[in-house]
Amino acid sequence: MLPHALGLCALLLALPLYAATPDPLEKGTDDHEAQILGWSADGKRFVLRLYLRVPFIPRPVLSTPVYCEGYVNHEGNDFQGALVWLVYERSRLLATLPILDLEPCTPVDEVQQRLAAAKKRLSSLGIQLDNPGKEIVAEINTSSITVNEGTQAPYSIEYEERSTPQPSDPQAGKQRGTLEQQVYVRKGTSRQKVLSRKSSYEYETAMAGYMRTGLDRVWLSPSGSTVVVLAQERVGNMSRGRKSLRLLGVLGWSGGSLKPL
Repeated sequence: MLPHALGLCALLLALPLYAATPDPLEKGTDDHEAQILGWSADGKRFVLRLYLRVPFIPRPVLSTPVYCEGYVNHEGNDFQGALVWLVYERSRLLATLPILDLEPCTPVDEVQQRLAAAKKRLSSLGIQLDNPGKEIVAEINTSSITVNEGTQAPYSIEYEERSTPQPSDPQAGKQRGTLEQQVYVRKGTSRQKVLSRKSSYEYETAMAGYMRTGLDRVWLSPSGSTVVVLAQERVGNMSRGRKSLRLLGVLGWSGGSLKPL
């Protein structure tokens, strides 16, 4: 066997079936951008491409950002950060497949080996990359998304939240609290709660610091029977900011009801 093939096999074996690292869509602090890449035939497993971008920080006029060789996004634009493929079974993270590291830069030839190994892993899990399904992004300042195609369409995914802030601490310069997020499905005159998530939050209040949350998008499996719901978390101040994605849950149609998978 050729040395290159031996290296590829070793890399494939090194990629864990079950995620050994925290899910960045559970509680990450990076600036996220994501796309679904593929699904299993039954719509229970899927893989997404997640960019973990370095949050924007204004730089002096004479300073220019340093990009790693070959670090371009799906649109061909340079970016600073890391790239991982996240493999899910229903709402459980199965594996984190690193493609590009933040530091040090990943050499181009190693990137190709990682991609080849990741595709073999996905094939072994029954995930095909030829049909990403459908993405529906929430419009600005809206809390619902209407699905007009696929299983049981038309229906709407509706989002509600309640924030309970703790007493502010001016000396610490931070605001803390609890955020409760709920997702409902509305079909005709019927409205049913299908997801609920409760989490703590913290952000800096200096320089007009802020935190804004809301519904971001849904991903549909090719048949439309599986619905992945994501929220967004925008945190920043007058000089910097980031948008992190949060996986609220994965839903599936069973008969005439949409239920967590």
